[in-house]
This record gives sequence, structure tokens and C-alpha cells, in this order.
Amino acid sequence: MQLITLEHGHWNFFCPVTGKEVYKEEGGVNAETFRGGWHQEVPNEPLELAQELQQPWQAYLDKIEEDDSDLDVAAFLESVDQPGWVAFEVNSFGVACGPVWETTWTVLDLTGKD
Repeated sequence: MQLITLEHGHWNFFCPVTGKEVYKEEGGVNAETFRGGWHQEVPNEPLELAQELQQPWQAYLDKIEEDDSDLDVAAFLESVDQPGWVAFEVNSFGVACGPVWETTWTVLDLTGKD
């Protein structure tokens, strides 16, 4: 799967196919093209994985546990062969009581079908 890295100073992320925000402000998913998501704080707990990603994700977790290696969401996503699906690594940053940043990974089906 192709991995596209984005960096910006806000937390808005819109689907390039539908134009809709991918994540709702109050939490949850807003895009029908959404196929899975990860957050840097809990990378081993993906959000709403599509059925096509569930088995490969579990196999990846089993393999890194067996090898005693580190979890790398980006490497996993690049290893998945799912035509028309694109993974976005979004690095967001801002200022609260000091600098804050986060990385999320979001998979969208950009084939234009639901």
C-alpha cells in the first residue's frame, strides 16, 4: 500500500475522494472511505479495521512478538497489498502548554466505491 506522509499545524484531515472530514470533532469516523486508523499513543489498538486488514494486522502482531521486534505501523501498511487503498501518515503539531504533536495513520479506500 502506498504511504503518504503529511505534516501540518492542525488536526483536520479530509478524504480526497469525498471531501468529508475523516474524523468527527467529537470522536469517531466520518468518512465512508475509512478502512482503519492508528494513533501513536496506542499503535497496537487500531480503530475500526476493515475486514481485509484484520488478518494481516494480527499476523504482523504475531510476527513482531515472535521476533521480539518493535511495532512499526508504517512498515506494516507499506507491506499490505490492497489496490486502491492509500495510507496517510499525518504528523500534526501545535502549541498548548508547550509544543504538542501526534502521529496518526489512516487508511482510505480511494477507488471511489463504498
